[in-house]
Amino acid sequence: MQNTSKAQQGQNFIDMVCQLTGSYEEILTMAILNNRGITTPLAIGEEIKGSQIRNQDLVNIFRKKQPATALEQNTDDAIEELEGIGYWIINKNFKVS
Repeated sequence: MQNTSKAQQGQNFIDMVCQLTGSYEEILTMAILNNRGITTPLAIGEEIKGSQIRNQDLVNIFRKKQPATALEQNTDDAIEELEGIGYWIINKNFKVS
């Protein structure tokens, strides 16, 4: 039986590796097996094939509750410029007279 799982919301490829194998040691093997890069975003419902199981206890835990560590990218937020004497640069925004 093939070890596969479908990606859930918030999961990235590394989460799937840990969920299917119980170890991060299989990242490169699974990237080759699934013909994908490890940083390529997953679509919800995308099926990922697992390689060999290295830690069955972790696999059993992650069957009940899948790891989901993907960060949402919000491009609407502007980068806030920090203020205060600790962030000022002499002769740029901190004038010495």
